Amino acid sequence: MPTRKNFEVAIVGGGISGITLAIALLRRNVPCVIYEKAHAFGAIGAGLGITPNATRAMTACHPDVSAAFEKVASPALRWDFVDGTDPEADDKTLFSLGTDRYSVRGCHRAHFLEELMRLLPEGTTRFNKQLDRVEETPGRLRVVFADGSTAEADAVVGCDGIKSHMRGLVVGREHAAAKSRYTHKFCYRGLVPMDEAVEIIGRERAFGSNIWASSGPSLISCSVFFVRANGTVQFGERAHLVSYPVAHGAICNVVLHCQGDGDWPSDTQLVLPARREDQLSGARGLTPRLQQLVERMKTVDRWALFDLFEHPVPFFAKGRLCLIGDAAHASTPHMGAGAGMCIEDAAVLAALLGHDGVQDGDDVAVAFATFDTNRRERGHFLVRGSRRMGELYEFRTEIGKDFEKMSEEIVQRKDILWDFDVQRGIEDAVVDLERRLVTPREGSFRAEL
Repeated sequence: MPTRKNFEVAIVGGGISGITLAIALLRRNVPCVIYEKAHAFGAIGAGLGITPNATRAMTACHPDVSAAFEKVASPALRWDFVDGTDPEADDKTLFSLGTDRYSVRGCHRAHFLEELMRLLPEGTTRFNKQLDRVEETPGRLRVVFADGSTAEADAVVGCDGIKSHMRGLVVGREHAAAKSRYTHKFCYRGLVPMDEAVEIIGRERAFGSNIWASSGPSLISCSVFFVRANGTVQFGERAHLVSYPVAHGAICNVVLHCQGDGDWPSDTQLVLPARREDQLSGARGLTPRLQQLVERMKTVDRWALFDLFEHPVPFFAKGRLCLIGDAAHASTPHMGAGAGMCIEDAAVLAALLGHDGVQDGDDVAVAFATFDTNRRERGHFLVRGSRRMGELYEFRTEIGKDFEKMSEEIVQRKDILWDFDVQRGIEDAVVDLERRLVTPREGSFRAEL
């Protein structure tokens, strides 16, 4: 077991990135505490896609993380891309992505989080802690919460998601990147029992991973998540549907993405109640069987899609403050890689903070700067690529319906994401860290910051 570190990390946010980072740090004997604004870890979410790079990153965090995922994950699915504008041709494969052994794997987000939480020692998390500010004091940082309570730490990592408050503390609250922007798209998310999905779309499609697309006056994009031996991506003008496995094939996780005119009505809530008639109206451009599937969704909530496309975060770290996951690179879901990038971030940052040369707050600042240098461009790639993929799926690019060109671009982007050598990325970051750590100190921080 590594020697216990002389510093403590405050982790702001208890989602996938925050919990995974905490597990990875604790397994490296780096003291940390999670500060979560909710009163408890919630079960928000439905389907979650995990790409191959993310499964490798889980192992890099710690084998326990990988084992937790295996308990809830469905098998890998080949993705078949299909033109979904014609009910008579919505099952003809245009091209495929991945294989039955190497592709996206799905799970229920709440189930995965539940398994991860089992790995946290008692007392690791403090609930009802909404971050307000971080104050520098001699030696340590003071974390101040909205209820007036405080905590001390040697470093603070923002894992507080798309609407991150910590982001403003890193880049400046008036900076354009401090707040993610509404993409004018939202989605309806819900679950459909697998037997009902089989009844509606047939066993092959119900037990598959599908993206359907269709034109419609109010519909921009639609995504439906279910389970099959191989996945399907169906395109269409101004719409697309996606599917992959959740809950070992017991449930179809259904997500209908729609265009939203005007601004999102809440500054704080990403999920709002909706009306069934609006949900069904959003599905008008889909084929009848898919409209019926949407109608079977058990919940009717609207989920806003925000990202950082217009104003990417210019740096992920400042001194002893750092951002990872959606707090650093909030993106739309069209590459199915947001959760995976969170886990990659956690693996790299844990390796840096767990390094033998990182012993105090000044060293942590060097580790954070190293993380920024080594992770920022990949995070930005995800944000840009997710926007682009959504446009491709809906025939809204210069490529249009040229499926050969579309296939080439999608495969290229997939390769950059899926084939990333996580271990090599960690090793490169560690080499960079070691170079910086031997740089003479300048004042209280390393000169290389």
